[in-house]
Amino acid sequence: MVELAIGIGLVFSLIASELFGLVSAGLVVPGYLALYLDQPWRLAATLLVALVTWTIVRFGIGRLIVLYGRRRFGVTVLTGYIVNAALQHLVIALPSESIELRAVGYIVPGLMANTALAQGPVVTIAVTFLVAGAVRLALMLLAHA
Repeated sequence: MVELAIGIGLVFSLIASELFGLVSAGLVVPGYLALYLDQPWRLAATLLVALVTWTIVRFGIGRLIVLYGRRRFGVTVLTGYIVNAALQHLVIALPSESIELRAVGYIVPGLMANTALAQGPVVTIAVTFLVAGAVRLALMLLAHA
C-alpha cells in the first residue's frame, strides 16, 4: 500500500506542479501523508515539526549563514530531523495515556519546511494536503475496484 500511495502521490504532485505551478512539499510527502489522514494527531505533529523547522531555518540559521540549493536543503532536513527527535523525547516524558503525538517519519517535516522556504508555508501546506487528499481518494477508489 505504501508503494502505491507514493506512486500515486508522485503522479498527482507532478500534475499539480504542471497545471498550477505550485509544488507539494516534496514529491513523496503527499503519498505518505495520505496514509495518515485518519490520524489527526500524527498530522498535527508533522505540521508542528515542519513549522518549527521552517521558523528555525528562516529566522535563525538563515540569518547566520548563506543558505541556498543543496546547503539549504541539507540544513532544513537535518533541522527537521533534530526537531522531530526532540519532540519524541518530550513525548516519551509525558504520561503513557497521552495522545499519539509523533510526526510522520523523520524526513517528511524537513521536506515540508524546505518547500515552505521557497513558496511560503500556507501555500505549501494547502497544496500538500490537497494532493494528499486526492491520493487518499484514489487509494480508496482502487481498494473498492
